[in-house]
Amino acid sequence: MQNSSRLIGKILLLTVITATIGGCFGRSTKITAPTALSYPIAEWVLTVGQFAEIPAPIVLGDAPDIWTVTPTLPLGLSINSITGVISGTPEQECPPNFFTITASNFGGETSVSLTIQVHPEAPCDLVYPLDSVQILAFTDFPTLNPTLACGPSNDYSVDPALPDGISLDIFSGVISGSPIISQPPTLHEVTASNVTGSASFTILIEIVPAGPCDLVYANDDVVVSPFAPMDPILPSTGCGDPDLWEIDPPLPDGVSIDAASGVISGTPAVETPRIVYTVTASNEHGSDDAEIALRISPVFSYELDQISGEYDPDTGEGGAEVRIILTEGGDNVTFPTQILMLSLALAHDTDRLDFTMVTPGQDLTGFNDGQGPEFFGHFETPTGFTLGIVFSFSADEGGLTADVPREVAVVTYGTIPDSFSGDEDGVASELEWGNPSAGDPGVPSVGNTVVLDGVTGIMPVTFGASLDLVPTE
Repeated sequence: MQNSSRLIGKILLLTVITATIGGCFGRSTKITAPTALSYPIAEWVLTVGQFAEIPAPIVLGDAPDIWTVTPTLPLGLSINSITGVISGTPEQECPPNFFTITASNFGGETSVSLTIQVHPEAPCDLVYPLDSVQILAFTDFPTLNPTLACGPSNDYSVDPALPDGISLDIFSGVISGSPIISQPPTLHEVTASNVTGSASFTILIEIVPAGPCDLVYANDDVVVSPFAPMDPILPSTGCGDPDLWEIDPPLPDGVSIDAASGVISGTPAVETPRIVYTVTASNEHGSDDAEIALRISPVFSYELDQISGEYDPDTGEGGAEVRIILTEGGDNVTFPTQILMLSLALAHDTDRLDFTMVTPGQDLTGFNDGQGPEFFGHFETPTGFTLGIVFSFSADEGGLTADVPREVAVVTYGTIPDSFSGDEDGVASELEWGNPSAGDPGVPSVGNTVVLDGVTGIMPVTFGASLDLVPTE
């Protein structure tokens, strides 16, 4: 009994001592939350297919028990929930994105943001179906579609530049087109790039020069007057440039073809029936032919006949009238030829004269029971006027014949006073066939033409004139 009492006393004494000095020999058992969470590098750029490791951030306070991240990391990356290390091999491209990293223990938690961007894998193994192409200029280039491994690309380039007419689609890398110039064998390096890197492929391209093609003469059935300069007859070609022009049979005396340009021109010295000539344009790579018909014979002609022309030398005021005369050459095979339509253009010196009006000539007034031609209309231009006349809209109704000189129009001009005032000697002012302002905005391109059957147009020979104005007494 006595021993029991002593044991109980010792236990009570130990209890008192323990309560006095505290648990764990006086040290606190409270756990503190992690603090001062930070990354030395807060922005990370990774690449698809390349292993990456992002160390855990620096923390103060008690060690975290668990690490978490929101939102979900890019595919292929993960966070170690014990160490906070982010690692893995990214599997897909990802734009820059903020991720919140949270460290926590029993005492609490703290967070920090981290930016991660995943670039695509660099392109590799760029291949085209052909590494060498040889074709003629002006033929279709084979369409070449690339294949590419590893990372994607929508940024293709080539060095040196492809020949004119062949293009590289910078987004797809497709090469296509039709070359319009020749080129010796040349290596072209095509490169597919993205933000990470690039891959290249070399293609040898040779463009062989082409022979001429599509040879055409704009006027291929021409009637010209003898003993007067003819309007040059101009050709056009496609494909390769000709080095030599030839014609068969030989042209008449006075007419020639330029062996370098193919232009037919001259002053015919003889008359001929309608002859069909074959023109050949060639170079060392090929040739092309075209036919042109030429007849040298008196044809239709436009002439000017002055009726009046005078001015007051004191005021400079005055005017003049001019007749427009149409005549057909008697050797035309269809003489006298029925004419259904006319068009003409006449220019004047705008520093001296003003165009006033144009009226039907006396040889037109009898048409349509005295009503004149079915259409008679002019258009004033910056340098003169153009005139269209339709005698009949139907060949069955008949038109005009010019077997004798026919007055088709009368033109009236007024003087520009400042140009004539004080001039006591008289003035000669040129009238010119054609419309120098044709092609300007709002100005029609009307030429001098005689239309026979509503379809066939013949360019007449035109004779200019000097308009003489004399001072009144």
